[in-house]
Amino acid sequence: MATLFQTLLVPFALLLLLPLGVGCSAEPQVPPDSPATDDEAEDDDEASTADEASADDESAVRDAATPPRRDASIDASVGRGADASRGRQDARASTTPDDSAAASDASSANEPPDSTPPVSGTCPGLPEVSDYGATGPFEDAKAFANVGPGNNYTVFRPDASLGRDGFKHPVVVWGNGIATTPNHYTKTLTLIASHGFVVVACNDTMAERPCLNTGIEWLISQNESGPMQGKLDTTNEATLGYSWGGGAAIDTANRPNVRATASLHGMPPRLTSAFADMHAPLLLYTSTGDGFVTAEGYVTPNYEKAKVQTFYATLMDDGAGHLYVVDEGSTACAVSGALGECEGAIAERAPTVAWLRLWQCGDESARAYFYGDDCTLCQAPWTKPQRKNWPDD
Repeated sequence: MATLFQTLLVPFALLLLLPLGVGCSAEPQVPPDSPATDDEAEDDDEASTADEASADDESAVRDAATPPRRDASIDASVGRGADASRGRQDARASTTPDDSAAASDASSANEPPDSTPPVSGTCPGLPEVSDYGATGPFEDAKAFANVGPGNNYTVFRPDASLGRDGFKHPVVVWGNGIATTPNHYTKTLTLIASHGFVVVACNDTMAERPCLNTGIEWLISQNESGPMQGKLDTTNEATLGYSWGGGAAIDTANRPNVRATASLHGMPPRLTSAFADMHAPLLLYTSTGDGFVTAEGYVTPNYEKAKVQTFYATLMDDGAGHLYVVDEGSTACAVSGALGECEGAIAERAPTVAWLRLWQCGDESARAYFYGDDCTLCQAPWTKPQRKNWPDD
């Protein structure tokens, strides 16, 4: 169900962000087959981007912190706002072939889910780990900013260890929360990359499916040339996102090679057919302290509409508000009083890595987080675990 929060936040954030020169850009993008910039140039871009964005981000996130209210009468205007946002990004995603198929007729949402069990990927040569919350075997993972079409993406990946011993890295796409950029989630995304994944993150402050889809298509093309040539497993994808970007991650999960999706404190998807079009397992997070994108208003409805194998995890921490996922010290923390403290998703990082390693790499040790009555997410500090379309343990 759409809410007044979505209706007000979409146009309000656009008015807020566009004068600052950030957000959904309509400028033409470099075609997806353009080679990546070299690592040295990317490092310089990363540092300059962080400095330039700092002051603008702080103002944007402060002004965007409006608590949500539910109102069932505004569905139509929400649709218009989301459609307008998608339309702007479609201009730069014109090289991506499957966007039109994603917006299939809403009647498919009532079809029964595919009974075929999800098939996990494999990651031959990925070392085992005992602590999914600790830095993984690719310890030199870092961010490469201002890459991809229109320099509108940030990639988190291993550096010199990329492709070590012939390893093929699974690919992941990330969607930000509204009024934020990938540098607000460096701790989580670098951790994921250290476990062998290459993450491409849309730089838009209102990340939508077209931006995520174009990003992962560009990343796949980098397997043909440049520093990532021959080092990616282009048949092994996952979609991740937080808040507004959590909805975009679900919207992007219909790609045929997606093995897993995770939505952290996520909004609903914007495509009416999104849940029916999913085919890979879904992990949903909320916390007892999130009074902005609330469980009852947003995350639980997502769980109820999911048709795939789904785990719904609730962090029992009344102090973990909506900004819990954002890195400590980020400019978004300027509104921490209203939305909780920034804690870098500290309790959610390990389960997210485990979810990706389970479904993208077939890591059987990661099952302990999600399977059985004594699973990791079934015990403190987690509460009221919910599972659906779940096979017998």
